[in-house]
Amino acid sequence: MLFDIHPKTSIGELFGRKAEYLSFLDAVEKRRNFFIITGPRRIGKTSFLYATLNELEKEYDIPYAVIDARAATSVNSKYPQKVIAERLYKAIVRKGFIGGIISRLKGINLGGAGIELREENFDIIDVFSAINEGNELAVIAFDEAQYLRFSNEDLTKLFAWVLDSLSNIVLVFTGSQVGVLENFLRLDDGGSPLYGRYEVRINLPRFNPSESLEFLRRGFEEYGIGVNERELLPVVNTLDGVPGWLVHYGAHRIDGLRNDEAIERVLEKATKYVQTEFEELDKLSPRYRVVIRAIAQLSEGKGYARWEKIKEFAERELGEEIDEKSMRGYLSKLMDYGFLETIGYGKYRIPDPVMYRVFKRM
Repeated sequence: MLFDIHPKTSIGELFGRKAEYLSFLDAVEKRRNFFIITGPRRIGKTSFLYATLNELEKEYDIPYAVIDARAATSVNSKYPQKVIAERLYKAIVRKGFIGGIISRLKGINLGGAGIELREENFDIIDVFSAINEGNELAVIAFDEAQYLRFSNEDLTKLFAWVLDSLSNIVLVFTGSQVGVLENFLRLDDGGSPLYGRYEVRINLPRFNPSESLEFLRRGFEEYGIGVNERELLPVVNTLDGVPGWLVHYGAHRIDGLRNDEAIERVLEKATKYVQTEFEELDKLSPRYRVVIRAIAQLSEGKGYARWEKIKEFAERELGEEIDEKSMRGYLSKLMDYGFLETIGYGKYRIPDPVMYRVFKRM
């Protein structure tokens, strides 16, 4: 169901991502082993990931495991390797990745209580090696992989070793904070362990207005509800083709809310979501909030704000000067986190109209 608020798990449940799925499949068939999947917040990366990997497992017998990097680092941000290994072990047993090989892995106890790690300082390389040995091909995916940057060890060294040494493992990384993910992987840094590796990039774009209308029409059709497409135009214009927000709008309508009430409820949820996402920058400096609010205020009517006007506005709000280097640093960090994009020299805009409304109200 298109208006199901949970991540989709099959290709048949996805809307508008067939080309991206075929690109992924084509690259896997060519034995590419390094994938990066990106897109704005709420665009459906997790749904695409699970739907695609479930299809590969069903049709081509390729097992997979997905590690939620945000969850792994929330348990232990400095040492997520233990959480990663535990979840890989469980996936190994559940999906039958490697059969009897698991019993030979160092540091594992296969007692009646299930899988336990006997050693605090186990070698995570063992589990990757075992997966590689026990499968012709297996996919290990890290959802929102940029959170792995908090580890006290450089995990890109581990990933580089997997790519170089384990030919039966495909690594997939997803991220909504695209710039942060890029900074973590450092693919263009000559000193990075991952430098020079061949990666397949799949970007999930927003739906265009026609796709958004069709998505909503089909979603209501699944519930036997006919809608006036002209009534949906404000929804399309407000939510700007972001599948996550469109799903929530549809769910609210199905639950009985009027059109305007459903839009407002989505905006309320979006406000809380964006504010939570922004907390990481708030901890770095309160100036980020001032800068993004300046862009939201200055963008009205033009859709973008100029660098010099942003600086003037922020300085007026703060009551103090901001040097050019610091200002460019704030703007760069906001772009890394996906809250901002540039549309030409010195011109910046908030890419998501829902985020725009949130920041304007801050």
